[in-house]
Amino acid sequence: MVPRWSPKPRSLHRRADLLVRGVHPRRLASTEFIEVIPGWCTPSDAPARLEVIARTLQRSVLPGAVICHATAAELLEVPLPREHEYAQSLLVHCLLPPGRPRRRPTPRLHVHTGPDRPSSRIRGVAISGPVALLAELSRTLSHTQLVAAADQLVGPHSRLRPRPTAAQLRDLVAAATGTYRITRVRRAVALARDRVESPKETETRLLLLHAGFAEPVINLEVRAPLTGETFRLDLSYPALRLAIEYDGFWHSTDRVRHRRDRRKDDVLHELGWRVVRASDADLADPHALLGRLRHLQAPLARA
Repeated sequence: MVPRWSPKPRSLHRRADLLVRGVHPRRLASTEFIEVIPGWCTPSDAPARLEVIARTLQRSVLPGAVICHATAAELLEVPLPREHEYAQSLLVHCLLPPGRPRRRPTPRLHVHTGPDRPSSRIRGVAISGPVALLAELSRTLSHTQLVAAADQLVGPHSRLRPRPTAAQLRDLVAAATGTYRITRVRRAVALARDRVESPKETETRLLLLHAGFAEPVINLEVRAPLTGETFRLDLSYPALRLAIEYDGFWHSTDRVRHRRDRRKDDVLHELGWRVVRASDADLADPHALLGRLRHLQAPLARA
């Protein structure tokens, strides 16, 4: 008996091609496959990457469409609430200008309409430009989450090429007119900074500012003079040699990272630094964290 043909993991195939290869319609209708965009299927146990799906959508399903909203954000590795990530929603967002023919709605494809606007490209995929993307995300993200998104777009891990600086992004937002929710975007971008490496750094920094503390330095590099080791401090007040480090759950579960954190603390203490470590629990209930910073006389913002 000839074994039945099965697609490779992470592959994406036109439904008609699968039928030609002998895949029975009952298999296509089963849980073995997912139709991720109209007419294209992928194995459900090892689905195609979002970038492949987006590129196929633009080339073969809706030529001229621009990937937008949460889909564009995920391609740029912008932090999103879990429910908006593709792995949870299985929803692809794209934008077509008015007047373009639209396919009938499907459960896994949301086709938005709107005027042409500046776009960017990532690995050959056309996506919403940074200002348009932030405006799209402003409909569902909180203020803090929107600042974290802006931080990612201008930060060291940004996937935009060329990568804008925070000042350039502020100029782009200031020049945007007639954009939906642009006022909310401007408030978020005003707080974006160039050197942020994680959304928790953003959340901790905004917590300090909201509590009345001065703006901390972001990811300051400190070098141990005897060993030449260098460490980056999440947030710090160098004049007081006071560092604030965010500890995610991986800091205690990852033994290598835990050892490095211990070494980092030891070196900082030898150099006269005081280290305050913050956790998710501190961000949820910051009373004790803020009280400790006041006790250590962290600087206050100037009136």
